[in-house]
Amino acid sequence: MTGRRAIFRADASPKIGGGHVMRCLALADGLAEAGWDCCFAVTGQTLETVPAITSAHRHVFLKGPARREVAELEALVGRVELLVLDHYERDVDYEKACRQVADVLLVLEDLPHRWHEADALLDQTLGRDASEYRARVPDGCRLMLGPSYALLRSMFANGRDASLSRRDGTLSRILVTMGYSDPRDLTTLALQAIGAAQCDVEVDVVLGGVSPNISRVRKAIGTLDICVRLHLDTTEMARLMQEADLAIGASGVTSWERCVLGVPTLAVITAENQRTIATRLRPRGLFAWREIGRRIYRSGSSR
Repeated sequence: MTGRRAIFRADASPKIGGGHVMRCLALADGLAEAGWDCCFAVTGQTLETVPAITSAHRHVFLKGPARREVAELEALVGRVELLVLDHYERDVDYEKACRQVADVLLVLEDLPHRWHEADALLDQTLGRDASEYRARVPDGCRLMLGPSYALLRSMFANGRDASLSRRDGTLSRILVTMGYSDPRDLTTLALQAIGAAQCDVEVDVVLGGVSPNISRVRKAIGTLDICVRLHLDTTEMARLMQEADLAIGASGVTSWERCVLGVPTLAVITAENQRTIATRLRPRGLFAWREIGRRIYRSGSSR
C-alpha cells in the first residue's frame, strides 16, 4: 500500500462512552480527504460501541494486554507515518514505546494533568494556554490548543449557514443527547423534565445502541403525550442538531458541534473532564449548564 499512513488508538465502551473514537473519526476523515490511509486499532468492545468505524475506515483488533499493544500494533500494521493516541489509560511509557511504530506521535488530551512523550499534543479546550502543558511535554512538542483545533466532521461545518438561518426564537423541537452510552441514564431525567414542563414540542433522543438504559428510555418515552423519536447509532447527528431549537446534552465532544451550528443548549456536566469546557463556555453566552446528580434542575437556555 502506498501513501502516508495513520493509525488511531482509541477505545469506546458503555462505561467511557464514544467521545474519544468520535473525535478521532473526525480527524481521520480529514486526513483521508488529504490522501492518507487511516486505520483504527481497537478492541472488540470499541467496535460494538461505535459501529460507524467499520463503514468509515479500516480497523484492526487488539487482543493482548496494554503492555503488549505496541508490539501487536507493529505486527499488524508495521511502521506508519502518524500514530494518534486518544486514551486516558495509556501512560507516558506507552507513548515512548510508540516511537518504534510511528514517525510522529500525536496525543489528544483534555486536561493538563499527565506527562506525555509526544511530538504534538492537541487539546481543543477553550482558553487552554501553552504554559499549562510546557512542563509536561518534551522540548519541541508542538502544542495545538483551543477551539481553533476543534475536531469537527465536515457535515457540521458545512451545515452552519443553514442552521443559523432557520433560528427565529421559536421552541418546537428539542434534541436530547447525553453521550453515546449515558451510563447514568440522564436521558430519562431529561425526558421527565420535558414532560413536567408540559411543553408542546417534538423531541429527538440520540443514544448509542450499547447504552444499558435503552429500555428505561423507551419506557420514559411511552409516558409522554408528545412526539418523541429515538435514534440509535445515528449517522444523522448534524441534521438533528440543525433541526433542533434547543439541545439538552452532555458537555463533551458534541459541545463544539452544537456551537458551530448555533444550537441553544442546556448542557450537563456528566464527567470531570467536561467541567472546564462548560465553565468557560457559559460566560460567553454559548450555553447554560447544570450539574445533575439525583435531581434535575430547570434552567433557561442561552444562545
